[in-house]
Amino acid sequence: MKRLTQVAIIASLLGTTSIMAVSNDYAITDNYKLLNDMNFAKKQQELILNMSLALERNEIDTITLQISKKKFSQVLLGLVNGDDSIDLKGTNIPTIKAKLNIVQKLWSTELSILNRVKSDNDSKEKAIKGLNNIMIEMSQTVALYNKSYSKFRQRSKLSSIVAHHMGSQQHKTVAFNVVQ
Repeated sequence: MKRLTQVAIIASLLGTTSIMAVSNDYAITDNYKLLNDMNFAKKQQELILNMSLALERNEIDTITLQISKKKFSQVLLGLVNGDDSIDLKGTNIPTIKAKLNIVQKLWSTELSILNRVKSDNDSKEKAIKGLNNIMIEMSQTVALYNKSYSKFRQRSKLSSIVAHHMGSQQHKTVAFNVVQ
């Protein structure tokens, strides 16, 4: 249980940090094709926490668990392959794709465990442990999305500087030609 709390704190810190980064430069975020995917990846962490909390109760909150499992599955498939219904593009970035494939494998195993979980502590603990492993991988996936977004921002800024510089050079050349 302590492990879940630690993972939850780390996940919330990662999510908060990246949200602040996104909100600071709104002018270029519309061009980043994976922005919605990145935000949904962060929301996956919340769903993992919801499932863990549903399992930690004295009596399992089956409604929350079912809803969270369904949403998690849909979004995970959308992050990998795209899903127009929730505006997910899917990614071809190899590192993110590889990490999402790891999450998919873990989720496949975890889903079968969650479908069989009973009220006994052994099955709950096994399910919670599996969710912790998925949380770790999902946090690493979010970090990769953040890294990709950061590179996008750097490229955008550099491109803007170059375009500005090239534009100012062109004006100088034109002005120089007019003087001659």
